[in-house]
Amino acid sequence: MAELTFLRDLAVVMAVSAIITVLFHLLRQPVVLGYLVAGVIIGPHTPPFSLVTDLQIIHTLAELGIVLLLFSLGLEFNLKKLRQVGAVAVLAAVLEIFFMLWLGYATGQFFGWGVVDSLFLGALLSISSTTIIVQVLRETAQICEQFAQIILGILVVEDIAAIILLVVLSGLATAGTITLSAAGWALLRVCLFMVTVLLVGIVTVPRLLAFVARFQRSEMLTITVLGLAFGLAVGGAHLGFSVALGAFLMGAIMAEASEVHLIVERIEPIREMFTAVFFVATGMLLEPALIAELWGVILLLTVVTVVGKLVSCSAGVFLAGYPGQMALPVGLGMAQIGEFSFIIANLGRTSGVTSGALYPIAVALSTVTTLLTPYLLRSAHPIAAALTRLSPRPLVTFATFYTAWVRRLTTRAPHAERVVRGVLIRLLLYLAVALSLFVVTWGSVPPLVRLLPTIIPRQQEVLQWSSAAAVALPFLFLLSRTLEQLVRSLTPTLLPHRSQEGSEPVQFLRHTLLFVFSWLAAVVILAVTSPILPALVPLAVVGLGLLASSYVFWESLTRFHAHIEDVLGTLSGERAPSETAVPAAEQTGRAAVTELLRERYGLAAQTDDFIVPFSPTALNRSIQTLGLRTWTGATLIAIYRDPEQIMIPHPDTVLLPGDVLVLLGEQEQLAAAIRFLSDLATQPLEGS
Repeated sequence: MAELTFLRDLAVVMAVSAIITVLFHLLRQPVVLGYLVAGVIIGPHTPPFSLVTDLQIIHTLAELGIVLLLFSLGLEFNLKKLRQVGAVAVLAAVLEIFFMLWLGYATGQFFGWGVVDSLFLGALLSISSTTIIVQVLRETAQICEQFAQIILGILVVEDIAAIILLVVLSGLATAGTITLSAAGWALLRVCLFMVTVLLVGIVTVPRLLAFVARFQRSEMLTITVLGLAFGLAVGGAHLGFSVALGAFLMGAIMAEASEVHLIVERIEPIREMFTAVFFVATGMLLEPALIAELWGVILLLTVVTVVGKLVSCSAGVFLAGYPGQMALPVGLGMAQIGEFSFIIANLGRTSGVTSGALYPIAVALSTVTTLLTPYLLRSAHPIAAALTRLSPRPLVTFATFYTAWVRRLTTRAPHAERVVRGVLIRLLLYLAVALSLFVVTWGSVPPLVRLLPTIIPRQQEVLQWSSAAAVALPFLFLLSRTLEQLVRSLTPTLLPHRSQEGSEPVQFLRHTLLFVFSWLAAVVILAVTSPILPALVPLAVVGLGLLASSYVFWESLTRFHAHIEDVLGTLSGERAPSETAVPAAEQTGRAAVTELLRERYGLAAQTDDFIVPFSPTALNRSIQTLGLRTWTGATLIAIYRDPEQIMIPHPDTVLLPGDVLVLLGEQEQLAAAIRFLSDLATQPLEGS
């Protein structure tokens, strides 16, 4: 009868899942969300009774689903793909993970949770769902767009980080407390395990698979692959790691084999079945009554997840040199959590180090954010247009020059890029050493202080701060000197015809680098030190530093913006052209604008003209309502209108029939802008 009970329970799971997933497909919702809903319907917490009798068997099958899910993710990952994702994926993923670790931990502390609960919350918020995102991008027909390729690259880096997080948290769950030594030891163990498995596996496993494939018996290859995957998963578990780590590593090893496509084809049906069981079993643990009780927490965490991932991912993509209209869809597409978050929350639940509410909160949060993801992606361009209208003009100037400088650095100055990469590595190394010494000294001082007589009030805290600061101060000095070296290395490349050392462009470049590095360092410092140092201490120290650097940057930015406006204004003196032609004098003036921006300020751009038709069209409205920069990346730098010339027009300026619009941008951006304006010129003005 036990066998019959198992088969009946599995039949119920598969049948209900099939019905719900078909319904969700018709509703154009992600299939993964349908699995979760099916689990809620089947589970024991939904009245009147549970449709499944033996929950333990289902959860055992879910463990198989975890192994196969992580194994398949490893098959899709290979070392060549890691090299191809580029700096943008690494920068955006690292920034997102550190920022969400800190933001989730701070939110848990705001709720009054313990340190371990808060840290697990930060970890599960930091990883987005590869399964859900890829499914949504396919269903919205956006998988081939450039921003989608950036998202896929970020997900590759996140998969690696998620495995490391799982192992570190496993060590912390075993210890039951959070210490710097425990985290460091867990990280060292996982690195040694990964390096050993990868070195041995890459040498032996592809040869073994090639040997088995010679027999041309598909069942032999399937059994061999599954045996290796489950074997390494169980072996890793016996060494104190999660089964997910071994499964992922074996998948990554097999991804280097020439038979990988055949392996994926054979494993895919099995993976789909057990992955469905995994998500259904996850939904079974969701208690509707508990979710109704914690709706306020879930709502706040939804806002934290969407806003945090939007800000961190968009900022990372922008800092890598992509314009805002590319960075914003990436941030909106990454704004959810999924399978890795379930595994992290389940680790805390099964090890007993987190409260029982964290797991259902994670499931509910994933459900809500998954529902929001398609709508967020569809609203990316309207949101970008609204932000462009609301942004101060100096920020638009900053975005224009920053993206142009980064692109110039990466595409036209490979030697300078290598020099800058070396300097950046030194900066990160100094930051890591300073941070480690500060934290270690902070924790080592109290035992020594107890041996000394008390002389001053709060002697321990004073000695902790003074000792930790004294040890870290030399490396902070090295950070400052290295940052100055970075400025000196970049200036000749980005500002080819720089004037004096204290000129406005050079000062703006220096303050921009200081501002960017300060914020990146702040995210790392907050994520690492918040669980270790006293509450609010890291936030207060970092906050003061950020306020100072932001104030200096804004002052420099406003001066630079005014400087650019003055320079462009001196080049305007010609009258507006006729409807059919542009005078040669004005062409010379615009050529001077292009040459000046390229050679003096490093803005690699061209100019082009567009004449507003002498008829009421959709163009006859204010600049800010057009969304020209949002949709094309080109900038409107001047309007020639008889008898005046408007340089750097205000966003509220209304375009009139006969205006000659001077557009600035790269060749592709200008072509897109001309097409965009031409389309608007064919549309009648509303109300006409």
